[in-house]
Amino acid sequence: MKKKPRAKAAKSRRRRLGPFDYLIKIVGGRVVIDGENGGNVRARGQPFVKFVRDASTVPRFKITCTEFRYNNESDAEPAWAFSGTAPTGWLTEFRRQLRRPEKGASQLVFKYTIEADVAGSIAADPIIIIDR
Repeated sequence: MKKKPRAKAAKSRRRRLGPFDYLIKIVGGRVVIDGENGGNVRARGQPFVKFVRDASTVPRFKITCTEFRYNNESDAEPAWAFSGTAPTGWLTEFRRQLRRPEKGASQLVFKYTIEADVAGSIAADPIIIIDR
């Protein structure tokens, strides 16, 4: 009887990640967020979102958020997509609940940035959309 080939490590790792779990790693000098939608988050309600680092490539990371602005507007204002206050230092793991849109708002849209503590690495800038 022939054995089935093993799944590639990246695919098996992705299966272990939940829909709002993300793995931060460095690939070719860039921060890569492994998980659903390539790190872009779209959710209803207030699920918990979790970011962990690949310790072999990312010693620690920072997360910041801004409003997602229209192309013809000036720079976006800092904003926070998660519960609680924004962390100010380096992290090795981050787990928070998404904010809820205020009454009357149909959704919240943020751009978030993950910066790794790796010299010369290029940060990732995906988006978060929270539907009511």
